[in-house]
Amino acid sequence: MVDLAPQAVVQPQATAAAPSARRYYVLGLLTVVYALNFLDRTIFNVLIEPIKKEFALSDTMMGLLAGFGFALFYSLLGIPIARLADRINRRNIVAIAFAFWSAMTALCGMAGSLTSLAFARIGVGIGESAGSPASQSIVADLFAKNERPRALGIYAIGTYLGVFLGYFVGGYVNQHYGWRMAFYVAGLPGILLAVLLWLTIKEPKRGAMAETFTPEPLGPTLSFLGSQQSFIIVLIGFCLTTYTNYATAAWIPPFLARVHHLSSAEIGTYAGTFKGLAGMAGTLLGGFVVAQISRRDDRWKLWAPAITSGLAGPVFALCMLTQDFATMVAMLALTSFLVGFHLGPIFAIAQTVAKPSMRALASALIALTATCFGQGVGPLVVGALNDALKGTYGTDAVRYSLLSAAVTTTVGALLFIWAARTIRTDIKRAN
Repeated sequence: MVDLAPQAVVQPQATAAAPSARRYYVLGLLTVVYALNFLDRTIFNVLIEPIKKEFALSDTMMGLLAGFGFALFYSLLGIPIARLADRINRRNIVAIAFAFWSAMTALCGMAGSLTSLAFARIGVGIGESAGSPASQSIVADLFAKNERPRALGIYAIGTYLGVFLGYFVGGYVNQHYGWRMAFYVAGLPGILLAVLLWLTIKEPKRGAMAETFTPEPLGPTLSFLGSQQSFIIVLIGFCLTTYTNYATAAWIPPFLARVHHLSSAEIGTYAGTFKGLAGMAGTLLGGFVVAQISRRDDRWKLWAPAITSGLAGPVFALCMLTQDFATMVAMLALTSFLVGFHLGPIFAIAQTVAKPSMRALASALIALTATCFGQGVGPLVVGALNDALKGTYGTDAVRYSLLSAAVTTTVGALLFIWAARTIRTDIKRAN
């Protein structure tokens, strides 16, 4: 694609880029799209045990399907698609991608072999790679800098709403109708919602919340983002905290089945309620709290996520090591709340330390590298550890394998504190 020569375009500063009710409709619909994004990822996790049994697979192979089978193409294609989203109609990108990944989710239910299932999972990853960067760029053009943590906190609850629905739908439908039907139920409604999005959302004016909007070539864009120290450190820290998110999302259902002997429907109920709903609460609260406390000092955009991510490590370790079921459930809920708290603020950092012409690419770099590491490495490492420890610990192996997630979120918290040192300078440079 040929880059256009930079040309500054003056835009109004106010929040009048879109009427309040209209912009919250857009935000709400994009949040639903994001939720179905995670439903389509998560439903595979609650179906790990029946799929593993039908195709006679190891935990390592299931970790590959849950992780790199999805994340590799998600990461490879996300950056060029995000580059397009910085230059062409983002509404169209989201709608087409949404319909595609929903159809590929439904095709997972038709898989007759490991190969066909793997290709369907790859298709889900290809479609989902286009959704979030373009959506976040749209949100950033509807809400001003100090509103973004709140707006993207609302958007980010789609993560846990999707987890909640994925566990419930997958657990219930699998128990009563089989794992294949669960994929059909998860995928087909998304095609209809993609049509609704296409018909009811308009592309907002790009850079509407900035004083100027200057399209820039790819080289200077990457150079600028690479020079924003807070962006690079947050990128690494977010990779580590998403390891915790994705490793637990994939292996909590097998943990509940193997260690606590729950049925498929019970797994959906407990995991959906105590991981999904608690994560939604943390994500929503994180966006609103950080939007308020960071008004006087932008460093709170990272200090607050650092505190909650740091607390999540020891809480999750207790969740894995306790023998008491009630304590385990309570600690699982608290872990999800603490980890969810940081999502909106971190998404907002990607939009705030980047220039308006770079927002989709900045979002893609954050989301895609984190997904490649978190969803690619997390489920695979835990699956491989399960197989390695099975001879010693039997079905309890998953309990000890998941402790790696307690370590990664703690290290991620330390990196957020480090990134906070330069956040104010980087925001000034972006503006």
